[in-house]
Amino acid sequence: MQKEEALKKLKAHNYKLTPQRELILDIMLSNQGYLSVKDVYEKVREVFPQVSIDTVYRTLSLLKNLNILNEAIIGNNIMYVAKKHLHNHTMRCLKCGRVFEMEICPLELLIDQIKDFEVVDHKIEIVGYCKECRSNPN
Repeated sequence: MQKEEALKKLKAHNYKLTPQRELILDIMLSNQGYLSVKDVYEKVREVFPQVSIDTVYRTLSLLKNLNILNEAIIGNNIMYVAKKHLHNHTMRCLKCGRVFEMEICPLELLIDQIKDFEVVDHKIEIVGYCKECRSNPN
């Protein structure tokens, strides 16, 4: 997702682009992996020391609801990542906890077999062990 696209979504839903929102958006769009609310909060505090964690949480939630961010629960943490596609699917390593995005949509292989049901959204998470953890048993 590009910043211009995200800004159009905010404007289309009558949300103002506050300096804090813009910074959070920039942080999320420039990051390649998942970030927790705390991760984002710490980065925002470097620029806006008075920002509250509630402001960060509400902004991340808003961006998720506008389909700008994806949300995943990893362990006990809610994590966010900027959307690259309309939807994403992940693989999570049980040992190291890293999350990898799948480049394909497994549902596309099965969608023709789904009868009498309109799919409007879906999430797929595959859980297992990544290549590095499988080759390093410690």
